[in-house]
Order: sequence, then C-alpha cells, then structure tokens
Amino acid sequence: MDTEDMVRGALRDEASRLTVAHWSAEPVRIHARRQRRRMAVGASAVAAALAVAVGTGTVLSARHGDGALAPAAALATQAPLLPAGAAPEAVLAEPGRQLPLDRPDWWMQLKDREICIHDAPSYGSGPGCSGYSWDAGATTELTVQYYAGPDQQGLYNLVYHGPGQVARMTVELDGRAHWATVASLPGTPGYASGYAWAPALKPTGSGKGRPQPLTGIRLAAYDAQGKLLASKSL
Repeated sequence: MDTEDMVRGALRDEASRLTVAHWSAEPVRIHARRQRRRMAVGASAVAAALAVAVGTGTVLSARHGDGALAPAAALATQAPLLPAGAAPEAVLAEPGRQLPLDRPDWWMQLKDREICIHDAPSYGSGPGCSGYSWDAGATTELTVQYYAGPDQQGLYNLVYHGPGQVARMTVELDGRAHWATVASLPGTPGYASGYAWAPALKPTGSGKGRPQPLTGIRLAAYDAQGKLLASKSL
C-alpha cells in the first residue's frame, strides 16, 4: 500500500466515526434539493433559448414599434417590426374604380397589372393619375411608391406581386412601424397594394422640394395567418 492509499483509508475511517444529527442534516438536504431545482430550471431555459437560436438563426418574436430598439447591426437579422394596435381591414376594389385614400382629392385605381395614384398636389380635382406597372412574368417583389402629402405626411404606396394572398402590410420608418391598408382586386390577381399615411420624407435641401431618396425604409407583407410573404429594406 502506498502513501496515497494510506491517506485515503485514514480519511474514510475518520468520516465513518462522525454522526450528524437529524436536526442539522435535514436543512442541508432541503437546501441542496432547492439548489438542484434552480439549476434544472435555469438549464431548461438556456436549452430552449439555444434551440430557437439554432433552429431559426434569428429571434422571431413580434416586436412592436413602441418597444426598445435593437442595435443597428442586428436589425438585418431580426423580424420586421409590428405596429401597435390592429391592422386596418383589407379592401376589395373593382378594376378601374376610384378608391379614396383618406385625404381630399387623393385616390387610387387598381388594374390587372397597374396601380394608378391620383395625388392632389399634382392633379388637384382633375381626372389624372400616375401609374406603376409590371410585366406578366415578373418575379416576386415588394416595392413602394412615395408621394408628398399635406400636413407633413406622405403617402407610401406598397406593391407586392407574387404567390400568396396578402392580408396585412407594414412600412417601417425611423424605427417605427405603420400599418398599411391592403387593397386588391377580387379573386387571385397575383398582386396586392397597400397605402399608409406616415411622416413625410425630408427634402434633400436642393431647393427644388425633392424628397430624400427612399432609404432607411423597411416593407413587409403578410398573409391572413401572419406568415411573412416578403420583406424588403431600402
């Protein structure tokens, strides 16, 4: 028997002669059980968080526009913001009919592959409108047209064409999301439009009143079940 074995044996013999009273041992056992439970709960929470991160690559929980903003470097991998409150009810529009846009002398027309906006600053109360159109074989796309409006508001006209039935649309500006009212033709035309009144873009300072380029804007389109059909950052 070497020295290490002798030391181990002496320690075991000494421990076997010790008697711990029940009144002192029980609190220790209770404390140990509580500590084990806390560690188990903590480990479960960490495992769940890791499963979300590994399975999706991003946190997909709904974030409202009034909430705290994440660092700018992380925005590209996070889900689009959701505005507070309920989304406006979607609208079905007959082809070529004037759909009012909630401001005097502002309206929109939907056609097979064209969206036409009548903005009061350009046309007054006249019949004209400016169109956005696309080819029949266009791939999935989400884009926006912008029109400067009254009271420092701008009209953001979102356009989605691709698979799925759009039920909700959002536009995000300066870290705050806004609902867009979805408008589409009856049936399955393969596209949907949406309009939102939101803070106007600031002029470029060129003296010609031209708005700044459409940058720092994020668009999103969802179906009725809340599935994200498309998103785009400009």
